[in-house]
Amino acid sequence: MIIKKDKDVIKNYFEDNSGIVGAYADFVAIAENENDVCEFLSEMSKSSIPVTIVGKLTGNTASGLAFGGSILSLEGLNKISEIEKIEKENIQTENAYISVQVGARVDDIKLKVAKEGWMYPPDPTEKNASIGGNISTNASGARGFKFGATRNYVQALKVVFSDGSYSFIERGKYFADENGSITFDTNQGKRYITLPRYHLPKIKNAAGYHNYPGADLIDIFIGSEGTICVILEAVLKLIPHFKSIFGGIIFFQDRKDAYEFVDKVKNLSKDTQKRKLKNSISAMSLEYFDKNALLLMENDYPVIPKNVEVGIMFEQDVYENNRDILTEKWIEVIEDSDINLENVWAASNVAELEQFRIFRHKIPERVNEMIKKNKIPKLGTDFAVPEGKLLEIIDYCDKKFKAIDVFNLTFGHIGENHLHANILAANIEEYNKCKQIYVDIVEKVVEIGGTVSAEHGIGKARHIFLEKMFGEEGFQEMAKFKKSFDKSCILGQDNIFPKKYL
Repeated sequence: MIIKKDKDVIKNYFEDNSGIVGAYADFVAIAENENDVCEFLSEMSKSSIPVTIVGKLTGNTASGLAFGGSILSLEGLNKISEIEKIEKENIQTENAYISVQVGARVDDIKLKVAKEGWMYPPDPTEKNASIGGNISTNASGARGFKFGATRNYVQALKVVFSDGSYSFIERGKYFADENGSITFDTNQGKRYITLPRYHLPKIKNAAGYHNYPGADLIDIFIGSEGTICVILEAVLKLIPHFKSIFGGIIFFQDRKDAYEFVDKVKNLSKDTQKRKLKNSISAMSLEYFDKNALLLMENDYPVIPKNVEVGIMFEQDVYENNRDILTEKWIEVIEDSDINLENVWAASNVAELEQFRIFRHKIPERVNEMIKKNKIPKLGTDFAVPEGKLLEIIDYCDKKFKAIDVFNLTFGHIGENHLHANILAANIEEYNKCKQIYVDIVEKVVEIGGTVSAEHGIGKARHIFLEKMFGEEGFQEMAKFKKSFDKSCILGQDNIFPKKYL
């Protein structure tokens, strides 16, 4: 274990993408191996010293920022194993697995497995994110429309608790009974927990501890934001890599036309997947950029068509020798939607499509640059709403945004009804003026059955949002649940729910 205390040396651990300032800690402990973590947690637990777990510090909710106590950095635990294929006699495998330590970069994992013809599907926007951070928030990214979130690809986890005990949790081994109780094994004997009883929406969600009926224990650790354990290793499920890919960005002058096009593609894609069709449209991603998001990109991309309201990016993955057929299907949908072909950017290969993905990723990068420049906390939503409710919440946001004179933009994963609406306050006066607007938006999201966080988690920045979903009673249940894992209450204090409930 490497211990660093010099304030000038450790100051880089006090900043992430949330824009929240004032973070501090007495020291940073950098783990060199897994035993370091077990011993460190045991020592901190006995001394009641808070521990904030960090990886690459790319989060948006300040979950990795410490406000006192110690910081445990897992950046050095970054080993990536060799791929393990499933081989059964006379059975053609469709999956493979790879073991990784939590400090490994997601991009490094994706690149390694792609070289051998496999794909790790979750596709977070942040290219420097660690797999541990992705697991801790159940991240998803642009390709979540087809492949879902991180949870779908985590097959096993090695976790350490605050008392230094550890457990290897495999998917499908431990389940909650009808009372929400789970018994599982650790190296120090059996452990007993009971899930909190609040109700989570049955949509894409990263808000609060996972507690769906019959929950698999592994899913409870995924998305727990460093509050109940330290994740050391993960076994990830891989799928065969696509043979080729194509896609594009379509610009619309009328938002209604954009929404109708997206609905048409979503319905076709869902039908393709349900019926397991091979020669039909099956979008891998559907991404949304509003007018202001496009304006933010004008200096980088002066070729963006003028007077457009919406951009929609799509990707189509190809696994068979049917690329031409699928291309024709997309052309038919675009033509049937009366889209002006001058407003279509097309990409016919991986290299060209990567340029569009860079375009997509630059939007949040520019947002984060503005946040860091202004040194004002981020005011950005991470909501998702049920099918059929997206236009209602977009219209509601527009109404609220028009009431203020502050730059705002909305982008995100329209295929999953999951958007990031951002207000970029230039000073603290604007920030304070805008906070109530975000509370109003969150209340509307909850009213129509949505979630306040679909992929980034709650961290320290979104307590007030989560309270709108679960209330103080929900926070009390979360605190009780956390204590069943972390009796000394040292892990991730103030993440998910306020530490005053401990």
